[in-house]
Amino acid sequence: MAKRKDIVKFLDEFLKIEEIDDKYLHNGLIFEGKDEVKKIAFAVDSSVDVIKAARKEKADMIIVHHGFLSKISPFPITNHIKKMVKLLVESDISVYGAHIPLDVHEKVGNNAELCRMFGVSVKGKFTDGYWGNLKEETGLKDLVKDIETRLDTRCRVFDFGKKKIKSVAFVSGGAQYDVLDALRKDIDCFVTGEGSHSTYLFAKDGGINMICAGHYATETLGLKALMKVVDSKFGVDTVFIDMPTGL
Repeated sequence: MAKRKDIVKFLDEFLKIEEIDDKYLHNGLIFEGKDEVKKIAFAVDSSVDVIKAARKEKADMIIVHHGFLSKISPFPITNHIKKMVKLLVESDISVYGAHIPLDVHEKVGNNAELCRMFGVSVKGKFTDGYWGNLKEETGLKDLVKDIETRLDTRCRVFDFGKKKIKSVAFVSGGAQYDVLDALRKDIDCFVTGEGSHSTYLFAKDGGINMICAGHYATETLGLKALMKVVDSKFGVDTVFIDMPTGL
């Protein structure tokens, strides 16, 4: 058992919540539940189904990548937000969000984990992710197959660049427009979660490979790595709630 305030304090400092600018979502504790925490659920998204699953698991806290408080367009407590808040109040479950801070973290971040998984020697930061070189040149089709196998996903591929890949940039989630930065940096292959009509054309006209490996699939790794850190630090029970959208 651990105190909620101690877990929050640790996460705030470890993930550098106050130092990292996030234009999209509020980070840190976004719903305050019970003081004592015996079990923590980890999930990519805050949703009605995730909260129900956490309640079924008898979790006292949920740590998510996508919190439900937006910085882009503040909204009233209605519709799906009302449903989530009602469930949280009834269950007294805390919710902690770590969006961009979990993308960029050098130890447990989504993109640091992706680089480690695919053997990328990191050369530097790249927008909210990292870029570097593969151990050896790899065929684009081989890289796609490896990503699909390891992440259990289906990729959409814009194959307009080199057939042999050496340099790769990883930016998880919905970072499709960062392909423009990949073009400027002359990266062989840009890997993200989602693509779009516009970014297809950017990739084609720019002559670059872009792999869209799924928003959800590219953003589970950081939470799973963070889960190990929290488990080791506090000795509480932990569970990962896997709710893929296929997107």
